[in-house]
Amino acid sequence: MAQEEETPPTNDIVVTGARAQTAGKSSVPLLETPQNIQVLSTTLLKDQGISLLDDALRNVSGVSPGGVARAYDFYRIRGFDASSYTYVDGLPRGLAINAELAGIEQVEVVKGPSSGMYGRGSAGGLVNLVSKKPRKDAFVTIEGSYGSFSSTNGLIDGGGTLNAAGNLYARLVVNYRDDKSFIDFNPGTERLYVAPSLTFEPSDRTKITLLASVSKDWSELIPGQPAEGLVYAGPLGYYDRHRYIGDPKNMGQIDQTVTTGGYEIAHRFSDAVSLYQRARITDLDLAWTNLQQPLVYDPATGLQTEYSQDYYEDRQIYGVDSGLEITADTGPLVHRLLLGAEYNGRRAKSESRLGFSPTVQLDLYNPDYSVFQYQARTSITHSTSRSDAFGFYAQDDIKLGRLNVRVGGRYETVDLGDDTQDAFTPNIGASFAIANGLNLYGSFARSFAPQAGLLDIDGNQIDPERGTQYEAGLKFAPGGRRLTATVAIYELTRSNVATAIPTAPGRYAVTGKQRSKGFEFDGQFEVMPGWQVIANYALTEAKVVADNTLPVGDWVLGVPRHQAGLWSRYELRDGNLRGLAFSLGGSHFSKQAGAVPNTYFLPAYTVVNGNVTYRTGPFSARLNVNNIFDKRYASSSSGTYFVVTGNPRIATLTLGVSY
Repeated sequence: MAQEEETPPTNDIVVTGARAQTAGKSSVPLLETPQNIQVLSTTLLKDQGISLLDDALRNVSGVSPGGVARAYDFYRIRGFDASSYTYVDGLPRGLAINAELAGIEQVEVVKGPSSGMYGRGSAGGLVNLVSKKPRKDAFVTIEGSYGSFSSTNGLIDGGGTLNAAGNLYARLVVNYRDDKSFIDFNPGTERLYVAPSLTFEPSDRTKITLLASVSKDWSELIPGQPAEGLVYAGPLGYYDRHRYIGDPKNMGQIDQTVTTGGYEIAHRFSDAVSLYQRARITDLDLAWTNLQQPLVYDPATGLQTEYSQDYYEDRQIYGVDSGLEITADTGPLVHRLLLGAEYNGRRAKSESRLGFSPTVQLDLYNPDYSVFQYQARTSITHSTSRSDAFGFYAQDDIKLGRLNVRVGGRYETVDLGDDTQDAFTPNIGASFAIANGLNLYGSFARSFAPQAGLLDIDGNQIDPERGTQYEAGLKFAPGGRRLTATVAIYELTRSNVATAIPTAPGRYAVTGKQRSKGFEFDGQFEVMPGWQVIANYALTEAKVVADNTLPVGDWVLGVPRHQAGLWSRYELRDGNLRGLAFSLGGSHFSKQAGAVPNTYFLPAYTVVNGNVTYRTGPFSARLNVNNIFDKRYASSSSGTYFVVTGNPRIATLTLGVSY
């Protein structure tokens, strides 16, 4: 892999880089890559006032938020859940806990099956987060924010060269945020994040970077709410969307610490041969206490019966990925050959404590919180799990004139402790340069994902899920112009989906099948100096095509038929008002299935956001207003008891200084 040069950030929200930093693994330009990969800059996320990954991904077509709680990153790509396959710097993150975007340089979205390069994963694709890394230039940024509901945020990001030779440089990111909640009584989430990094270049051919981070959370979980009475009227009408459904005097607490440490090594043996290796260890220490969970909800009376849960987990995640890239000419053919090997491991032990007595029933329309009493934890379970995955991959990008052909695949074996599964997943495609900066591409790819813990009728581990995709599209990135656009059509089938066997409780068959097909457009362009626009649109049809229990033809959970996004930024670059910028945009999601079977749908919604920024010298002031028109909407759901309400209007003022 070619080494990346550190470049200072700009005020531009448009990203027109030649390739994704790590999502592609190889040095093949994105224009010639036969796969839809989108890149979001940290400047865009800052301009939009975004701190959560779910919100950032609204800038990419075919990606929709979806989950059961705000403390976790849940999202679907091309109709299928991909939340378990978030990557950081090319290695599995292994956590669904909100990623800290203050430590991220850019977000890369890889659409469609990617097992040919990454191994086990979602049929929909994956998200790779690129960490902020040291730069040679000396810099420091200090920001402070204050917003609605008394939310606060403080950021320090700085670094530079540490020695006279200029080959040792460092960076430190420190971020503290206290995100207050609009839910009654709930104070929200408090997080302290510290991420030091150090780069050493012993020669102009070798770069070694050490990375570490510690993220400490103190928060009160905001679980989803029942659909009836929130999404659609129940017999008693609607209950207040600000309603807290737990015990305000003994709120559910989340106390968690995530610690990571790792390194990246890049070495060029010559202009034609380069080596990379990246490794990381992650440790999670998690404690949930007194979480109130829904057991039964009676819409006729508005009473929700709840139980209490305490949950503790200790988890370790290991990963190391090594690759060798060779560029060679064989007559008229130019080869970019990538050979790699990867290991990923996971160890976890947990304890869950449930309490059901005495019975607690909360009236969601007229809550009397005195009904809450301590529920003795009588159901206690302990669990341990482990997995070890070894993968070997090869990929050859063969260029002949204007044609680039990709042939690749990966073999992976996964040891789940009591069962071992393996798979070979191919990745084949081609890209043809029709004209300067205009490429036509097509691809075929497969994925696989083990379904750990699910047993068949004979008590054996069921087979892994499979994904198969056919994709074609156009990419436009003319040289010398700040413009990129991708248009894609695809058909994606998710097979071997676990379906419950009605006559054998706790047993599953792999007879389920779901299919997603659609059209996507993503564009980033500069209309004129100072005026930049990002736009996206997706038409997605994701349905159940075979299942033991789910109705065939039902929509897949949480996938809107139509999705669109727009963000426009104009900055004055001359005159007395130089440095003043205005941004406006938003996102639209059509109706989506709130549950499967499709007993109800989340209504369509459009959210409009805006920003005004002023910069003068090293100083800046930024006002973000999200959900300007205070639209009431449900952003996602998981069945009838877990609906996540979208945030109301939120305004945030940020003052900063950068040197």
